[in-house]
Formats: sequence, C-alpha cells, structure tokens
Amino acid sequence: MKKKNIIAIGIGLPVFLILAVSIMLHASWINGFDNFFEHLVHTIPGLQSLMLKITFLADTKVDLVWMLLIAIILWIKKQRPLSLSIVITLITADAFGWVVKHVIQRPRPTAHLAVDDGFSFPSGHTLGMSIIVFWLILIMIPVLVKSSTARVWLYILLIIWLVLVMISRVYVYAHFPSDVCGSTALGAMWVGLVDTIWDKVTPRTSKNNF
Repeated sequence: MKKKNIIAIGIGLPVFLILAVSIMLHASWINGFDNFFEHLVHTIPGLQSLMLKITFLADTKVDLVWMLLIAIILWIKKQRPLSLSIVITLITADAFGWVVKHVIQRPRPTAHLAVDDGFSFPSGHTLGMSIIVFWLILIMIPVLVKSSTARVWLYILLIIWLVLVMISRVYVYAHFPSDVCGSTALGAMWVGLVDTIWDKVTPRTSKNNF
C-alpha cells in the first residue's frame, strides 16, 4: 500500500468512526464541539449570500459535474483507468454516505433552510467536494504537475476551498461542524481505500500514467 494511502486511511478512518459513534451515542463532547465551532463560524455576520454561492458550487449535483469534467479530460487523454477511478470513487462514496445518513439518522440544525432536507451526518456537499479535492491532491496532481512549487500552491488552494465549503455548510445551518468534519475524514479515507483497491485491479503502468 502506498504511503499516501496509508496516511489518508490511517487518519480519516479513526476520525470518521469516532465522530460517527459519538453522534450515535449522543456523547456530550459532540455538543461542546459543535457549539464552539458554530459560534466561531458565525462571528462574522453578513456572509449569507457568499456562503450560499459557495455551497451551491459544492452541491452534490455540481460535484458530479466537476467529476465528469475531470473524467472526460482524462478519457480524451486516453488515461482511462484514471478517468474511471474518479468516477467510481465519487459514486461509491456518495452511496456509502447515503447509507450512513440513514443508519445514524441525525436531524439537521433547527435553523436549516427548507432546501436542505434529509439527515445531517455526513454532509453530502462536503463529502463530494472532499472526494474531488483529495483525489486531485493524492492521485492526479502528483503525476500531472512536475513543479514542486506549483504542486504546493495547488494543494493550498484546494484545501482552502474545501475549508470554505465546510464553513459554508455550517454558516447556512445546513450541518453541524461535526458533520462536515466527519465528511472530510470519510472523504480522505475513501480516496485512499479506493485507490489502494484500484491499484490492485489496474496497476499503474507507463501506459496508464500521464
């Protein structure tokens, strides 16, 4: 198993499980965690319009558009194993997230918008964007971008964008902070897990690389 996948799974899996189990057991520390970060996020008023725009760009349907754009570009470049990789990773993650939502059945914050229906944990917006961000960071950028400086800047920009998506979901009361943190942990773990399995099914050769 690749070191990057070991790190993604080794960090993502325990964090996700701790949050999921704590939410299911209604652990008291979860309320303190959520209250602290909800207050922190809402210290700056007047950002509702901006946050709604960010949350729209991370909508689960829009995530599928980003995924398809990346997959189509890779397919055109005849990088079909990589093209299929991001499709399978995102679709399976969304399916797993749906199952977890219906197992845990956590209600959303009381002030959530009407458009945000369904259960709260994990956040579908954050999970989908986490999959795309971590897939780019762990799989595509290291191969495509040769400059180490450019890679670092891309990593920083992608992480900032993911954090903004997480903040936006809390700001508009669509999710609790523990929901978006759990989604991010699940996303990192899922990318590492699927990439490990994918390497066994379609070994990376010079033909499959950029």
